[in-house]
Amino acid sequence: MVKIGFVGAGRVGSTSAYAVLHTVDCDEIVLVDILKDLAIGEALDLSTAAVAMGKDVIVKGGRDYSPLRNSDVIVISAGVARKHGMTRLDLTKTNAAIISNVMRQANLFAGAILVVVTNPVDVMTYMVYKASHKPRSEVLGMGSSHDTARLREQMLGYGVRANTMMIGEHGDSMFPLRADVEGINWDTITKATKERGMEVIKRKGATYYAPASCVAEIVKAIINDERALIPVSAVLEGEYGLHDVAIGIPAIVGKQGVEVVEYDLDEEELTKLRESANIVRKMLKDVSNFL
Repeated sequence: MVKIGFVGAGRVGSTSAYAVLHTVDCDEIVLVDILKDLAIGEALDLSTAAVAMGKDVIVKGGRDYSPLRNSDVIVISAGVARKHGMTRLDLTKTNAAIISNVMRQANLFAGAILVVVTNPVDVMTYMVYKASHKPRSEVLGMGSSHDTARLREQMLGYGVRANTMMIGEHGDSMFPLRADVEGINWDTITKATKERGMEVIKRKGATYYAPASCVAEIVKAIINDERALIPVSAVLEGEYGLHDVAIGIPAIVGKQGVEVVEYDLDEEELTKLRESANIVRKMLKDVSNFL
């Protein structure tokens, strides 16, 4: 029996559950949210959607965390989105408090691979890792997968399809790995990739279809043990000379969770990655009381 849990039934959480329902063969989906009626309502809607798809999937929703027990994967998107006038530090502190509260239920997460979506995702991934007491292989963040999708979308504008990945912090210090495809203005394409999220937020308030699709890709890779190469936020234990920080890097994702792949970065890439990690460390210091 395959069970997928979602902590957070807002736009990202519910849309991710819908994408997983489409993409992953599972037997049960559980949505948990502090807003009980929201979680129940989304579960009822998804349950009908499952029938329409011809799928035999039980969908439950509520405020109680106990139905998450024995989940194979739990997606954590609980938190607030950055609003106009809110600084990045405000967002970090607000969501750190929310994630800290979520992780009081960590005993119910035993056996599950945890996929973190809450922003700033690198900080929250590390928080979840520390609070869960899980091996680092069982905790990963979605951020760089989303960044990479945006990067590859920009590359399509040049008529190029390539497996270049965006790595580093899910923020302004991200950068393309192995940006050696000819005929592309990498400064322009990197800038457009970084700005894409804010453009969407400005026009419709939030981005959720793309994150949901990335979540579904990750969950599918775990459940099907695909051992797929996906850039995700992972905790580093010496790779690239970095310790005690989670940051976006290439990784193998499968049934056992995340396996860090240490690429042979050139000096410029390595410097950028370490500078990016220092930004995440600074944010971690700002919420050290939650660690």
